[in-house]
Amino acid sequence: MLLNRPDVILFDLGGVVVRWVGIEALSEMTGFSVAEVKEKFAASDIGNEFERGLTDNQSFIEEFKTLFSLEGSHQELTALWNSWVGAPYAGIVEAIMALRETYRIACLSNTNDLHWKHLNAYLKTEILFSPAYASHQINLAKPDRECFEFVIADLNVAPETILFLDDSQANIDAAEAADIQAHLVDPKHGALPTLNKLGLI
Repeated sequence: MLLNRPDVILFDLGGVVVRWVGIEALSEMTGFSVAEVKEKFAASDIGNEFERGLTDNQSFIEEFKTLFSLEGSHQELTALWNSWVGAPYAGIVEAIMALRETYRIACLSNTNDLHWKHLNAYLKTEILFSPAYASHQINLAKPDRECFEFVIADLNVAPETILFLDDSQANIDAAEAADIQAHLVDPKHGALPTLNKLGLI
């Protein structure tokens, strides 16, 4: 249920607008559990710096290779990394375009230079979202409070007039702590069921 009619709908991307299967794919490839894969990324200084735009692509791919004992050239591992960013969920692009007639539509994604370029090759974020906040470009990442404060200030609206959709409970909790209306999305289905439940489409 919506507490207030939003002025801005702020979308996460992976698991909300487009499919992201990297954690599960790495678990299958390496034999590590999903929890172990997440822990390895969380413990990696370079991994955390990469999504904040504080390290380069080459350094990250080398770290990625080492973390998970992967074989392959830089080009092959880059292609593997990018392959886990999937196509948009059915109907979501059309829904966003329709919502743009009534609401300001923005996105806030924890991402990186490689994934952002790959994603924008087939999903033009500058057309769908105004603005598009990519963590590696703003040097801030969810669930840090500073990330949400930056977005609120840049949008220049009251936080309670923002509706945020994300597939991470930690990000939802952080958004709510910043007085943003937030709703958890099931990454199996993307944002459409949530938008329907909230009566927005």
